[in-house]
Amino acid sequence: MHSYASLKQYKQVEETRKLYYNKPSLNSVHCASLLVPEIDGTVVDISFLNHFLLKRNYDKVACRITAIDKNGKKIESRLFQIDKPIVYTIPLTGMVDKPVSNYSVEFFSADNLFIPFPAVMINHRGEGFINQVHSFNRVLNDVFEDDAINAVQVSEASVDLVLSDNTDTFLLFTAGPMQCNESIEIEILTKTNSYKTLCSTNIPRFGTKKYRIKEIFPSIPNGVKGVMKVKQPKQMLFYGRMLTGQITDDGQFSANHSYYDSSVFNEYWEDGSPSQRFYPYFHEIENIIRMYPIMSPSKLFLSVELYNYSGSKIGETMVGDLTSPDNRFLDLTINSVCEKLGLDQKQITTFVLTVKAETNKMPTRVSHQLVYGKGGLNTSINIGLNNPNVFVAKGKKSFKWGQAIVGDQYDSFIGLVGDPSENPCVDGPHETTVKFYDGEGKIAERVWTIPNGGAVTFKVMEELQKELRNSGKTEYVWCTAESDHFGLNFFSACFDKTTNNFSGDHGF
Repeated sequence: MHSYASLKQYKQVEETRKLYYNKPSLNSVHCASLLVPEIDGTVVDISFLNHFLLKRNYDKVACRITAIDKNGKKIESRLFQIDKPIVYTIPLTGMVDKPVSNYSVEFFSADNLFIPFPAVMINHRGEGFINQVHSFNRVLNDVFEDDAINAVQVSEASVDLVLSDNTDTFLLFTAGPMQCNESIEIEILTKTNSYKTLCSTNIPRFGTKKYRIKEIFPSIPNGVKGVMKVKQPKQMLFYGRMLTGQITDDGQFSANHSYYDSSVFNEYWEDGSPSQRFYPYFHEIENIIRMYPIMSPSKLFLSVELYNYSGSKIGETMVGDLTSPDNRFLDLTINSVCEKLGLDQKQITTFVLTVKAETNKMPTRVSHQLVYGKGGLNTSINIGLNNPNVFVAKGKKSFKWGQAIVGDQYDSFIGLVGDPSENPCVDGPHETTVKFYDGEGKIAERVWTIPNGGAVTFKVMEELQKELRNSGKTEYVWCTAESDHFGLNFFSACFDKTTNNFSGDHGF
């Protein structure tokens, strides 16, 4: 019997957020966790800022890491006290002297953690690349959470299909706390063809299995584009996204997590308010929007706006329509839009994607891929658009944070965006305090004025050239951004200078 991956209805997520706002002690969370896979040809570590202390003033948090062997057996666990205002980097590869399939990383606190997914980055490093992705799968805390998380079953999507002479697309499937013997179904829809097959799993608990599209569908030609969907088996007590992306013949890869295919699930906002989001425009690289038809059934119209450093709109154009479900998707290079509009790209600081529904039925989940690149492997980050119906607590402030990778081998960008679509009530700019941390503590602080609709973008190595303690050495620097107004957002992108292979993510 075949099933699908899990999805919690967006409106249920909203109701949970409202309940937390009114009664913070209700249904409290005291364990947050993730799984970290070992991948052949790489070394893996995790990195996180002690936001438990810096954001919530929790000074009694413990992190337990359990190495799990290829047969799903526990090798050993190690405990770490998380009590300093620093960046914690914990190497995982080599932690034990036996082959490992996954590491279970768990955070425990007597105080309410609120969210069972921790703000942790998983970093896989190999020759010519480094890949960063935030926590993407985990063992559920109890059967009651399983009831809520796995109530609705849908496919996984948000996978960029890239096939060339030396590049393939891969999916990394993970088994939960029980052995998985059911198959997964992989489907690809192109403009002229459809491909579908069942692939066996047959892996022990906490095992992983990599699927490569060229091996599964040898008849698919190079260069073809399409919409990919994957039906995973339902796994009890497990929330499982897949790690998906592009991989070269010599094992370099750029990957992020998959996302829900909501096209078979009807959920809409009560009114037809457009969904929208602002993004940083990085001048030296390609800025791309890629949207797949994976929203609740609808017809959507898309437009792009360009804003300057003062947060003023300087250009706008319609860029197309999208019907969901369908075999057609939108692939839009923002740099080309700027050229067609005759805009000076040096004046652009943000670009805005706005989506309107043909009827009043605006899907609750409207997501797309935010893609940055420079000729090597691109990073492709799944982002959900904002909508006025999303609950924002009165007086809520901004505290956003995220990881940057520094070192002589990399160029790393950060964009801090003042997004009026997330909080349209903001009057005036974000007076923003920005702090940078490494493994010893705070290394720098800036106070920047970020216009609502504008952004501050910078290269991390250039901005911190006087403050970095280990200049030239590869390490993780984390950045926090605080404002009295809600609506700040964090984005990062990094590439290897020898290969131009990119990786990136949104912040927390």
